[in-house]
Amino acid sequence: MKKIITGAALLVVLFGIDGSGMTMDESAARMKVFFTMTDRVGCEAVLKGKVISYSSNDEITAEDLIGRAQDKSKATVRLYRAEGIREGDTLYVVNDKNLVVAKMTVRTVFKSVSFGDMLVGYGNFRLGAVGDRVVLKAADDASKYAYIYKARGDYYNNIGSTGEAIREYRNALQADRNDPEAHLSLGLVYMKQGMDQFAMREFQESYRHIGLIYDNEDKFILLRSMAELRYREVYESFLPDKMKERSRKDGMKLCGEALLIYPESDTMHFYLGVFNYRSPVSDDKAARDHFLKAVEINPSHAEAYVALSELYYRHENIGKARMYAEKALQADHENRRARQLLNYFETGRQVK
Repeated sequence: MKKIITGAALLVVLFGIDGSGMTMDESAARMKVFFTMTDRVGCEAVLKGKVISYSSNDEITAEDLIGRAQDKSKATVRLYRAEGIREGDTLYVVNDKNLVVAKMTVRTVFKSVSFGDMLVGYGNFRLGAVGDRVVLKAADDASKYAYIYKARGDYYNNIGSTGEAIREYRNALQADRNDPEAHLSLGLVYMKQGMDQFAMREFQESYRHIGLIYDNEDKFILLRSMAELRYREVYESFLPDKMKERSRKDGMKLCGEALLIYPESDTMHFYLGVFNYRSPVSDDKAARDHFLKAVEINPSHAEAYVALSELYYRHENIGKARMYAEKALQADHENRRARQLLNYFETGRQVK
């Protein structure tokens, strides 16, 4: 008996038998459907299942002006596979001429012992017939599978399987090349691996569609990461001065956008302070204000204290320069630059 069950399971994997007798030719999974009789262009869609029955919707919605159950307003559908279909999704019913005859909203997705994966959808199915096919727009299908691949990538990334995470994020982008969250996640992996150019390319693609990112925290992470890479380009790379200046201006813009989302970011204030302080035409007042804001937010920000010390030394205020160098050393006892500055102040030598 066990061997028979195993064999049946193998048939499911190899031939797409879903346990309910429904099979699907993969070549027929994608199809072109038409929304009107005169439509000659059509819309790419993905086959999801077949209608097996219609009935009356047993729930009266607030939009229902009649106030009573209407005939053929509820459809029961057998699915080829339920993966990626959720409550609230929009699906379409098409006839044998590939003409859309109804639109449905998925009410629930469930598994039947007899029929396998199924769903119940609500809509106006007056023109529909039992046996009509149910489809999802290809663009909607792509974004759904991108979400699934992205979730898998996050899982692998969280358990430290970087290679698998990259593979799944790339799969997500194959499904939907404009998915900003997949681009962001892939960029963060590259950034962690020190592959800054690859990371920035992914971040830029994500930034192009930043309006589609739902979570403000993710938007902030994107802007912060891009600003950090620009900061590295300006102060830690061997780029030509002209390119560095372009990166500096872009970095300042990104920091400003990040602060609109999260005004209390000590890192963004610190970067803006450095961008203003260490520029061909410096704005020391703006730099000072950003450094002071950084240490107000994070009193342990040693690098911001060091920057304030150097800034006040530039303006020959040795008292404040020494005070901030001491604060830097209090925040980080191993800070070499703070020790160096204090040594210069004590010996009277010129700071280098």
